[in-house]
Amino acid sequence: MVTVAAQADASPPSPDASSRTGVLTPAPRQAEPVGAPPGYVEMTVIGVAPTADGDAVLLTNVAKNVVVPIFVGGTEALSIQLRQRREHYQRPLTHDLLDSIMHELGASLVKVHVDDIKNNTFLGTVFVRTGSRVFELDARPSDAIALAIGNHVPIFVAQRVIDEAGIQKDPASNAPIPGTVPRI
Repeated sequence: MVTVAAQADASPPSPDASSRTGVLTPAPRQAEPVGAPPGYVEMTVIGVAPTADGDAVLLTNVAKNVVVPIFVGGTEALSIQLRQRREHYQRPLTHDLLDSIMHELGASLVKVHVDDIKNNTFLGTVFVRTGSRVFELDARPSDAIALAIGNHVPIFVAQRVIDEAGIQKDPASNAPIPGTVPRI
């Protein structure tokens, strides 16, 4: 996970640390190869659903027998919806800016993960390629999913996340099976 450490931190500065910001950024570490790691399932976004608690992006597996709802902010929901429709906002949104930065730096998004749930918060990772190296960066799943849609890269979800947050669907009726709604 690439993190940002405050200058007061005992960590030595990286060679490219900016003295203007007072923030030190450790060099990114080499990440795993591209592809689904063991214990992960490829999922796709089927949409964003408004709920009483806010918007939720809905992920489903290939068999479409489980849906994982992840609550997202309004801006992320808008970005995900626009990217699904291959539309653009009148001015670049944050995810558009990140795409442009990666492109200008010669980097590209490879894949994203939804790795875990801790304290009712989903945790994610984005994998970025620059040259022959692939780096992993800690990310909110909402941002990772928006980037994945815009860059047409796979979304992999840890089976433990599916087990904890997934809603099983009845194949006959395509409706949620009673008692399978997660308590997140």
